[in-house]
Amino acid sequence: MNDRAVYCRVCNALIDAPAFDDPGPSLSSIRTVLPVPTQVFLCGSCGHAQSPDLPDLEEFYDTQYRISLDIDGHDQLYENKAGERMFRTDYQAELVSALDIPNGAKVLDFGAGKATTLQKVVKQRPDIVPHVFDVSEDYVTHWREWVAVENQATYSMPASWTGRFDLITAHFVAEHVPNPAAVLADIRRCLAPNGRLFLSVPDAEANSGDLLVVDHLNHFSASSLARVLYDADLSVHTIDRDAFHGAFAVTAVPGAGEPPKMTSGSFDKALASWRAILARISDLQPAAPVAIYGAGFYGSVLAARMSNDLTCFLDRNPYLQGQTHLGVPVLAPEDCPKEVATVIAGLNPERARDILSSNVDWLPATALIVFLEG
Repeated sequence: MNDRAVYCRVCNALIDAPAFDDPGPSLSSIRTVLPVPTQVFLCGSCGHAQSPDLPDLEEFYDTQYRISLDIDGHDQLYENKAGERMFRTDYQAELVSALDIPNGAKVLDFGAGKATTLQKVVKQRPDIVPHVFDVSEDYVTHWREWVAVENQATYSMPASWTGRFDLITAHFVAEHVPNPAAVLADIRRCLAPNGRLFLSVPDAEANSGDLLVVDHLNHFSASSLARVLYDADLSVHTIDRDAFHGAFAVTAVPGAGEPPKMTSGSFDKALASWRAILARISDLQPAAPVAIYGAGFYGSVLAARMSNDLTCFLDRNPYLQGQTHLGVPVLAPEDCPKEVATVIAGLNPERARDILSSNVDWLPATALIVFLEG
């Protein structure tokens, strides 16, 4: 339990105690096991959910959060609204390109990482002037290949960027920061008067596993997301829960507009479901040998908590295949060892049965598929 007062990062309301408190092991968004408990605090005023700061948070993002750097060309698999499998940065680039960006626009990728999404947009729109920012210097060598040095910044955005940008994108950034209103206010500072922000953050109601990601300090509800944008002097143009699986896709413009209506919301049902899932994992006695389908966050939670020996992960992402994760190999499903007796679905429980309802010709004849939700 946390013995210090906890205040909502969005509306500053006092939160008495965590609604979820598990000793771990805990997983980060890049699937690393961290020696911290998994705690979730729920705000009864604005509907926000949040997790405690990680120890040495700035150092973690500066030197340890090496997203997509360890595997050349790494990307995440994504399935768009038409059910077509594609990589996440390709889909993000499609969403950004659809924003009717003006000719010659100055565009900033905030929290850019390798800035693969913006790079793909620029290939389609070479008139765009790309800019990049991150709180780490790990990505500078990737930027230098295609972004002018004067259009790069690390750790803090320069004063000269005030009012510069026609478009700022922030793909899955705001969930990581301890003071989202301050970060969004800095983004607002850098927008041109007619500029726009395109923001994506996880939707923990649609993808409840987000509540257990310990480096996601913020788990936004629609209410808390609208409130934090308002407090940063940004007016919501759209909040789309359908454009991106398990995420909010938001466009906002300078100027706060009307105060948003506050709703208390609740993630109680999702947290109760996760208590049941974690208990089920602890009680699992699957027939060996065991494989986990999915080497992402859900599969990693499973592997970190299973007492049984794990033979392998199975994953459709070619960038993960042939790698080792948590000490075991990641294989294509078609390479599943024939002796595997149990395949556990390490996928979003809301979608696992649909994903594994077809195309399981790779499953060994005597193997069973076990789902997290029972």
